[in-house]
Amino acid sequence: MSYQNILGLLLLLTPASIHAYGDQSRHRLYLQSDYALQTISTQLVAQAIELVDYVVEDLLVLDSQNPILLGYLDRFDAFTAVNANRTEQKLNAFYGVIGNYLDSDTTGDPLRTSSIETQLIALCLQRNGFDRWKRTVQTRTSQLQKLIYRKLRKHLESIDREDRLAVERRWKRILTRGGPRRLEKLREFVKWLGNFRD
Repeated sequence: MSYQNILGLLLLLTPASIHAYGDQSRHRLYLQSDYALQTISTQLVAQAIELVDYVVEDLLVLDSQNPILLGYLDRFDAFTAVNANRTEQKLNAFYGVIGNYLDSDTTGDPLRTSSIETQLIALCLQRNGFDRWKRTVQTRTSQLQKLIYRKLRKHLESIDREDRLAVERRWKRILTRGGPRRLEKLREFVKWLGNFRD
């Protein structure tokens, strides 16, 4: 085989090896991100279950006959009844119960809310450490976001320009305000990255 033929063969194989490296790097990033999300979610669920137990006790003492509070209690029961190893479902169920407070200012006055039922819920959550739990969600989500972005920047160096633009566009959605919460956006991005194909 001549020198030109060998050189031509090597030039043909080089893009394929670069392409495969990009896929491996992306898959490794996806696995690391997915594991980090699961670890954080599991810890948050454990904290949330403990918090819910205290909130439920308080609500029963405050007013066990109010239909709106009973509705909250039913939803709390549904949250704690979800199978223990179904982390994402539990976390989403908890968000469903107290979603109004996750996106509000943690230093805000819970008495600014409109109804007496909502005020009671807000006071229970505040007294039982919900603000602390919420700050934990926000802090850990920020930490995870920075970790993923650091790894993502290294990964982007190994893929072609078109793919890099697609991943960067998708990442910017996490940074926009409004819409789904940041942890949910991160989870969606990680799943997308795992399925992303050239």
